[in-house]
Amino acid sequence: MVRKIADFVLFGSIFIAACAVCLCMETNLQMHLPLNNFSFYCFVFGATLAQYNLHYMTKTRAAQDSERLAWTLRYPIRHAVLLSLGAGLVVFSLFSFHIRHYIILGIMAAIAFVYSFPVLPLGKRRRIKDFGLVKIITLALLWTLVTVWFPVVKLPFDPRLFGYVFFNRFLFMFVLCLLFDVRDIEVDRAQRIHTIPVMTGRERSYQIAYGALFLLAAGSLFRYATGGDPRIPAAMLLSVALTLITVRATRRSNSDYLYLAGIDGMMLAQPLLVYLAIKF
Repeated sequence: MVRKIADFVLFGSIFIAACAVCLCMETNLQMHLPLNNFSFYCFVFGATLAQYNLHYMTKTRAAQDSERLAWTLRYPIRHAVLLSLGAGLVVFSLFSFHIRHYIILGIMAAIAFVYSFPVLPLGKRRRIKDFGLVKIITLALLWTLVTVWFPVVKLPFDPRLFGYVFFNRFLFMFVLCLLFDVRDIEVDRAQRIHTIPVMTGRERSYQIAYGALFLLAAGSLFRYATGGDPRIPAAMLLSVALTLITVRATRRSNSDYLYLAGIDGMMLAQPLLVYLAIKF
């Protein structure tokens, strides 16, 4: 019973939708701004839920022995129900947004559409996701826009602090996206999608991930050195350490549970660490 619930939460993208909400909250906490209203978080949760379930409803290939793909093929109706739920939450929350939100929504929707659907006039490769290096940059940027820019766009914020949070979030999401590309290296190679792991190999990809985590840690130390609240850099350094441990675990296992609960789980661990650091 517990396994079935865990599968539903992880493979139905409920967990990653909750992670998106938590990252949005973390942004406000880091920038010392009030949290957004309930409708805002309903939108973020619903949009993530809908986007990921739509993606997996149409996905037919995955890494070997993928538990997630097997679940998708066994329960396609569940994806449809979760997609409908996500779309319903989006519609419910749209009317509470500020005009600036709609501008950003338009930008993000355009990026997501070109990322997932074959509309580019570039021969057989007509989606951003078919171009490995552009794919990872776009995906990391989209997550950063959703979880950093979107929550604070109508609030008065410090531009320097915003730049710091934006850059660090991009690095963080880049590492997580890179690890999923490492997992899918054989599938991407077969489809001739030139991701970083396909072009450089697994070992070099891990070195790039470690380098990005080092930059993230250095940025946290820089924030402390320039007079920032020491509690948040400390939380970020602990987040980097936990992420490093999880990255190393992926060297030994290709399990969907490790990636969806562990790698994606870093998007929950970091906001929780920041919250605890500020709270206590």
